[in-house]
Amino acid sequence: MRDLLRAGRTVVRAQARLRWSLVGALIVVLVAVPVALAHRPVPATGVAPGTLREEIMASARRPFHGYAQSTGSLGLPALPGLAQVTAALSGTTEMRVWYAAPDRWRLDVLGPGTERDLYRSGDGQVVWDYGDNQLSLILGEQPVRLPRAADLTPPELARRLLSLAAGDRLEPLPGRRVAGVLAAGLRIVPAAAGTTIAHADIWADRASGLPVRVEVTARGVARPVFVTRFLELILAAPAAGVLEPPARRPGTGFTTTEAADVLGVLDRWDSVTPPDLLAGQPRQPAAGGVTALGAYGTGLARFVVVGLPGRPTS
Repeated sequence: MRDLLRAGRTVVRAQARLRWSLVGALIVVLVAVPVALAHRPVPATGVAPGTLREEIMASARRPFHGYAQSTGSLGLPALPGLAQVTAALSGTTEMRVWYAAPDRWRLDVLGPGTERDLYRSGDGQVVWDYGDNQLSLILGEQPVRLPRAADLTPPELARRLLSLAAGDRLEPLPGRRVAGVLAAGLRIVPAAAGTTIAHADIWADRASGLPVRVEVTARGVARPVFVTRFLELILAAPAAGVLEPPARRPGTGFTTTEAADVLGVLDRWDSVTPPDLLAGQPRQPAAGGVTALGAYGTGLARFVVVGLPGRPTS
């Protein structure tokens, strides 16, 4: 009898070991498959940088929706009234974006227990602040404004960099897979020596030209100081309903305001006019012809100077 009991326990233990071995093997497979897919060879894209640039610039009307993440390590100090700007450039920003057209899109900035949504339509912009339970309607356009999270998605940042890179050198980069799509790459190398940017790398979906990843690397460092990329991407139009701002409900705050007219304010101030020559660069015409603004340099070495007064005149 004892022999039978020992034999039974041995069979049970063997079956248990077999079951746990199967479980362990399944876990290994589940972990290994995504890693293997991410590191499988990427076929050559065979696209010239100039051609890829044209495809990227033409992708502004390409609809999509997905989940993006930007990470900055610029180390900007927290400044009064500019916390959102400095946080976006010196930390990690999680974004969910739905894009139907240049004038119809939505971007949600997500955080621990917080959410701030920006809706863009032909009538203006609507901001929904979940934490403050506040809806804000913004009327008009802002020809000059501070950066916002919507500027940091891969498509927006890539097109802005390329629009500034006139005269800068374009170099091909090896393709890579980003958010499940095969992406072709190009590198922008500034022609001017005065910029702090060593190069900006852009990868775009080979089929549509939509940028999916952007890396900006500063001079003297090996790792990028700013990266924005898609983690999930669907190359299809978002549902119309998701682009509609939430309806105002009882208890929800609501405000209507006009877009800040920065140029008008500068015109009303007794502002200092920037010099005609700065850092060896001649001054160029600025937006709106405002004398308080001075643009200098070319390509990614371009910078803007604002002359501010001690006090406004009106």
